[in-house]
Amino acid sequence: MDDRILEFIGDLRRAEVRVSPMEAIDALQAAAEVGVADRETFRSALAATLVKEARDLPTFDRLFDLYFLDLRALGAEAVASLGREDPWARALLERLLADGLELDPLTELLVFGEGSSLEVAVRRGGRGAGLERLASFLQVGYFSRRIWEQFPWSDIEADLARLLEALEAQGLEPGALARLRAYLELRLEAFRRLVRQHVERELARRGDRAEERLRDELLAERPLFTLSAEEVARMQAVVARLARRIKDALARRQRRERRGRLDPKRTVRRSLQYDGVPVELRYRRRHRERPRLVTLCDVSDSVRNASRFMLQLLWSLQDCFAKVRSFVFVAEIDEVTEAFRALPVERAIEYALGAARVDYGSRSDFGYAFSRFYREQLEGLDGKTTLLILGDARNNYNDPQAWALRLLRERVKGIIWLNPEGRWGWGVGDSVLPLYAPHCDLVRECRTLAQLAEVVDGLVQGWWRRAPRG
Repeated sequence: MDDRILEFIGDLRRAEVRVSPMEAIDALQAAAEVGVADRETFRSALAATLVKEARDLPTFDRLFDLYFLDLRALGAEAVASLGREDPWARALLERLLADGLELDPLTELLVFGEGSSLEVAVRRGGRGAGLERLASFLQVGYFSRRIWEQFPWSDIEADLARLLEALEAQGLEPGALARLRAYLELRLEAFRRLVRQHVERELARRGDRAEERLRDELLAERPLFTLSAEEVARMQAVVARLARRIKDALARRQRRERRGRLDPKRTVRRSLQYDGVPVELRYRRRHRERPRLVTLCDVSDSVRNASRFMLQLLWSLQDCFAKVRSFVFVAEIDEVTEAFRALPVERAIEYALGAARVDYGSRSDFGYAFSRFYREQLEGLDGKTTLLILGDARNNYNDPQAWALRLLRERVKGIIWLNPEGRWGWGVGDSVLPLYAPHCDLVRECRTLAQLAEVVDGLVQGWWRRAPRG
């Protein structure tokens, strides 16, 4: 059972549920304490040790049902699907064993085993069947046969024959023998069905994970403006997983930095007092300050999806920055920082996209928004702040007022511009991005969630500073 629990934990991690090694150990200890006799108690014990966030519960429940069926009822259900359990036949066989007839342990398991013990036997047989190659429903029959062949059926059939011969020698009448043979055939067929069900569950477990991963990857590569309402709703879960992945990567880097890298020169110098033996190792540690971030999001209809997902990413990653301030604009500009601090993510985003003090129905005017931002917010900016702008720079032939962006660049550490429009459209028509780009440290296309996540990840990790200006 420990192996099965560890496989289950592995799938939880692949589904973006964070489980630490200590939590895995706690889960094993809890499972050993409560056992599997009561499935709901077993489920609650694993959930209490492995799930830290309510949003992970649906993933936990889905994978739990694939890994752990009602093991006590499993064999009984398989037999019930073929016919009722025969208490007379079972009692007769138990009496025969009590009289001293010896059977192979596997034969005894097939004749008397309950659901949990039968399922364990099937799982053991599956270890040598190559189930890691299972990828299609067309392979279910093949792998079911592979598991079936792991059992010594010639020995089992010989045991069953001896069993019937012993009962016939005791004078059991032909009708009763036929009833007993039917019971044994029923048990064998039930076991065969258990084997197939096991393979089908393994396919569902693997296929569901692969299908979900492929669906998420395809969504992440779709242009954001083409997403339907249903896809936007699904994308919110994808964004949450991306944010979690970025945070986990940052946590790993911070752990490495706290540990530091070996400093050979200092180590050698220190070893001189020990005749050149490096008894005391010296490490080179880097201390990185968390970046400060100010975001300006265009929330006009043409880029609303991109703004939605960037705001969700930044809401999820707020604790990765020393300070985050968020602004939204169409022409007028308004700060939504307090909403992001006080509200849960869905309500914060809805506030930013529909309740801020901007005219959402007006035509975009980047120049007006930038000049207002410069005049009203300049004192809140400093050389440790990165300015992140998301917008298509479609200025509707208004005055671009690029001077405002130039003066902002002199005040801040750097400016990153993310454009949800393809590069082919930059500078065409009412696009004024070529006027803004010289004042930016990085200008990136972010038509898809994958491109958006790449830049935000770079912001958190700090790689964007190595990019050339312009």
